[in-house]
Amino acid sequence: MFRPGTPFLAAALLTGVAAVGLSPAFAQTAPGPANSAQSEARHQHAERMLPGQLVDGRIAVLKAELKITPAQETQWQQVAAAMRTNASSLDQAITTAQQNRGTMDAVQRLEAREQFAKLHADNDARLLAAFKPLYAGLSPEQQQMANELVGQHHHGWRHRA
Repeated sequence: MFRPGTPFLAAALLTGVAAVGLSPAFAQTAPGPANSAQSEARHQHAERMLPGQLVDGRIAVLKAELKITPAQETQWQQVAAAMRTNASSLDQAITTAQQNRGTMDAVQRLEAREQFAKLHADNDARLLAAFKPLYAGLSPEQQQMANELVGQHHHGWRHRA
């Protein structure tokens, strides 16, 4: 269970920010069911919007939601840089997976999944290293906001209604 005030969990869950729009269907290397119009529409949308195309907007939203102060800007820039690096690495991996879609056998697909898992672990570590110092310097109100924004699901930040 997520406990407010736990920087490690908050940072770990934040890692999904760089993977905005990435879903298991998006990363798969074989085409989905041929008769599913919704699946095809989602797949086509995913091909158009890579994490790198979305990350700057997400960074801006999160900065506003957290009410980052000028004194926190240096630490925030480290988080933003980690998010951009993570998005770029995901863009490269996704592009490669899309190029290989339909040509991989079962072993190659499992290897590709393993590579994605390693990439996510590396991205998690990068973002955690940047986020921990920022979180430690946030006011209690900002930490509470981070705790609320960080969802307890795979993709990290929850959208507020």
